Amino acid sequence: MLLRRASLAFLVASLSTALAGPGCSSSGPGAGGSGGATGGQGTGGAATGGAPATGGSTGGTGTGGSGTGGTVGTGGRSTGGTVGTGGTGTGGMVATGGTVGTGGAGTGGAGTGGAAGQRGTGGTGGAGTGGAAGQRGTGGAPSGRGSAAKSICASGATYGNPLTGMGSVSSIAAPSSDYFAFIEGPVWIGGLSTLFFSDNASSPSERIFKLLPPSTTPALFLGTSGSNGLGVDNSDRIIAADQRNKRIVRFDPMTGQVVGTPVSTGSAKPNDVIVRSDDNVYFSDPDSGFYRISPTGTVSAAMKLTSSSRPNGIELSLDESTLYVGDVGNRTIAKYTLADDGSVMTSTGTNLVAQTMHDTVDGMCVDCAGNIYAGTSGGVEVYSPTGTYIGTVPTGESSNCTFGNADRKTLYVTSRSVLKAVTLAVPGLPD
Repeated sequence: MLLRRASLAFLVASLSTALAGPGCSSSGPGAGGSGGATGGQGTGGAATGGAPATGGSTGGTGTGGSGTGGTVGTGGRSTGGTVGTGGTGTGGMVATGGTVGTGGAGTGGAGTGGAAGQRGTGGTGGAGTGGAAGQRGTGGAPSGRGSAAKSICASGATYGNPLTGMGSVSSIAAPSSDYFAFIEGPVWIGGLSTLFFSDNASSPSERIFKLLPPSTTPALFLGTSGSNGLGVDNSDRIIAADQRNKRIVRFDPMTGQVVGTPVSTGSAKPNDVIVRSDDNVYFSDPDSGFYRISPTGTVSAAMKLTSSSRPNGIELSLDESTLYVGDVGNRTIAKYTLADDGSVMTSTGTNLVAQTMHDTVDGMCVDCAGNIYAGTSGGVEVYSPTGTYIGTVPTGESSNCTFGNADRKTLYVTSRSVLKAVTLAVPGLPD
């Protein structure tokens, strides 16, 4: 049981695409930026695609101040320049001097032309309206875990105890004509409002089921998947830890077809998986360690906390700067700092987050307060980001969890042959 659990995600190395990062904006309303017009709609100021005119002033943007085809040319950094609707042009990437000023959180901050993977010096504005598109600006909520995850955790929101007013736990069984052997890896695909999960011990080969609430009758999605843990990538596709074939594979959640080329994990048998918003993939194998697959498809060497540890559950912190690893052998949750490129900084050591009260420390998930939920033999144990024990969701033996439904406050838990659901006070991420 403990060797066949998982949580999320994937990423197909060679096919991963760079995500769009936040554009660059400044606080003034004058010329510059995309198609910036001259102060009072000077000569040529309203021309479609007009470059920042020499006479651009810090006065009003004028009638044509946001030329639809405007690109952020070399004048895009002029004093007071506004990104505006044209800020998605060719020049929309964060240039060497393109710092985000006081107004960096403006609605133009998410220009689709922004360079992916570039943090710039404007971290302060990173939490703006578009600051979540592939960038982890300071304090910004993650944009990974599916395209629908960007709006789940409101920037600056505060939350109380997630177990206050907790609803009753309901059980969802297999269809009457079918069965669940040992279910694992629940993941919510927001774009489809659908829950997917694996049965990693069913015949003929680790099937995947789906549930479309408010229905309480799961349906077979894939008859053969080889999967244990599941995750969701940045395009709302299923990432599967294919333990049978020792690979990470991506499935189209509509058709069940394999998308792209699966990534071989060598001798490692993937158990749990999760994807970061910059397309780094992390997976675990209790027998050998945990691993990172870079956006270019390179699989790292095995990593372990100690020689006796057995990594199982794997999860990202809310800001994606920390990797949590659950250990089924030592009943611990440890954390590792992640570098900007996604590599695991094992040289800085690890920090113990919590020692769980029950066995297994299987799959994990996180809520919008950054709390960590760990599936154990006694239920889903909940810990604050600093490791303070909050309480236990009484779901019995639990292999994995994820948050779903419209408000993302329903915790779905895989519990051997039964899927369980309970409403909590704090929304969470879809793994």
